[in-house]
Amino acid sequence: MKHHYKRFFLLQATALFLLSGCATYHLRQGNRLFNSLAYTDAIVEYQKALGKKDLPQAQIQLAESYRLTNNTVKAEDAYSKVVQLKECEPVHKLRYAQLLMRNGKYDMAKTWYDNYLKDQPNDTNAKQLRASCDSIQTMKKDSAIYTVTSIGVNTGQSNFSPQYYKDGIVFASDRSSGKSGKVSTYPWTGQPYLDLFYSKGDSKGNFSAPEALRGDVNGIYHDGPCVFSGDSVMYFTRDNYIKKKAKKGDAGVVNLKIYKATKKDSLWKNVEELPFNSNNYSTGHPALTKDGNTMYFVSDMPGGLGGTDLYVSKKENGKWGAPKNMGPSINTSLNEMFPTVFHDSILYFSSEGHTNMGGLDLFYSQNENGKWSDAVNMRYPINSSYDDFGVILNDSATEGYFSSNRNSNTTQDNIFGFTKLFFTLEGIAVEKISQQPLGGVLVELTNETTGKKLATITGDDGKFMFMLEQNSDFSVVGSKDNYFTNTERVTTKNKIRSENMYVKLKLEMERIIVNKAIALENIYYDLDKWDIRPDAAAGLDKLVSVLKENSDIKIELGSHTDSRADDAYNMRLSQKRAESAVSYLVSHGITKDRMTAKGFGESMLVNRCKNGVECTEEEHQQNRRTEFKVVGFTSNDKK
Repeated sequence: MKHHYKRFFLLQATALFLLSGCATYHLRQGNRLFNSLAYTDAIVEYQKALGKKDLPQAQIQLAESYRLTNNTVKAEDAYSKVVQLKECEPVHKLRYAQLLMRNGKYDMAKTWYDNYLKDQPNDTNAKQLRASCDSIQTMKKDSAIYTVTSIGVNTGQSNFSPQYYKDGIVFASDRSSGKSGKVSTYPWTGQPYLDLFYSKGDSKGNFSAPEALRGDVNGIYHDGPCVFSGDSVMYFTRDNYIKKKAKKGDAGVVNLKIYKATKKDSLWKNVEELPFNSNNYSTGHPALTKDGNTMYFVSDMPGGLGGTDLYVSKKENGKWGAPKNMGPSINTSLNEMFPTVFHDSILYFSSEGHTNMGGLDLFYSQNENGKWSDAVNMRYPINSSYDDFGVILNDSATEGYFSSNRNSNTTQDNIFGFTKLFFTLEGIAVEKISQQPLGGVLVELTNETTGKKLATITGDDGKFMFMLEQNSDFSVVGSKDNYFTNTERVTTKNKIRSENMYVKLKLEMERIIVNKAIALENIYYDLDKWDIRPDAAAGLDKLVSVLKENSDIKIELGSHTDSRADDAYNMRLSQKRAESAVSYLVSHGITKDRMTAKGFGESMLVNRCKNGVECTEEEHQQNRRTEFKVVGFTSNDKK
């Protein structure tokens, strides 16, 4: 969304102009309106000029005006004439290719990308878009992964960028009911300025009639999109204006800024702008982490990768820090915008670049050990050849809403609901004994089929979430200082998409308590023997895994006998069994200096079966056990 000068009144043409003079006059008028960002009025003037005379500049500017007002059908037609002109520049070929792509004409688009790349062979984004034209069928595979439906707030206006709020959604719209008095028209589109509206939803997906937010929002110019921090704090995009006076930057343009408002009773008040705003570039489309301390947003500030880029700012000591560009895994030389952050570890956004179906496509990126992964296209039917943007998801990632200008006259945005049918891992890390949620756990997901790895750190609620590829096995590893590392496995193999599309997992984390004995199950020995039986190996293999996952711990491995035979014999036997178990662990890659073998004989019985007491074989077996306990850490040896 760009901005504008006020509309100039057209000068009255006189009858003294010759036909070519009339054409030149309308061209000048069109250019003046175009430079004022009043594209809908400029279109009329360029059409008049071209009706009098073939003027290349008028044809080029008419094509641009249609493109900028998002009328892709007429823009394509106009650009088909531009690319035949001797005044055609390489950028015109690129835009024509993009328009063909947006209108679903991928074979023709490839031809014009090729023509453009002959002039600009080093444009990597154009190469990727050219390759995207060959990937359309791949992106349409398995399209049953989503169901998409238009929702009831779409009643003939542009409606986009929904945000969950209380029992419904808040969204931006150019419907005229948001302002009192005479409604101003946005010269760029010829439609009313944007306002923010709330619509209450029900369990069946129905929405009430939208109502404009009240208070010091929804002024005379653009307001929206927005994001909420709780129920009473809102960050929102609006034109740079105070009261009713717009403020222009050095280039004479009214830019966008991000503002904060707080709710008191039913009114949004105390509007204040954020410190990283500027009169000379735009900031907008805010997105927030759950704690409200990290904001993602879009800007065309200097120093970006091109077009509009996504940035991140963190709040420290109550103040927003300097924005940081999110880098090439997210941003391209084209436009990125409309971010949404999900469970603090997945960023959704829209881009004209990357591997794309046309226009703005929706992508996601996952935070991997503090770095954002390469953007992944959400594919059809979430994406189309048209503009698709402004997505939100519910907490379980099973459904949500997004915006698109599909199924319209291509200039009008609508909100669509979707049900998401790919697998999602929904997990929680808990302390093993108390079963209370555990924060600060590093959770690492490995796709054992492809080798791809992702990671996140749990918040205070212990929750974590990953999107899972189909037909794959995964390991989920939880680690935290002073806790045993825990590995669990999940799979999406042999799962039908129409059944549960998410996998639930509880990751139990056991605190490391020095000198606390932990029993190893199923470590059995033959009578009077100390060699490791095959059925005992499985139990020791689990200890091998524990020691490899927790490479810093040192253990004492203790062996116990029952009370039968004399005390001295049992002490010798248990020592040999403990040493035999240690030898087994060494043979499986555990260094000997991390382990101590200790035989306890019958000195630490766990039940009544002491000398002279008649017991069952099952009771005696309880005493014939092998245990380990952590006695220290290898890191302490280095100090």
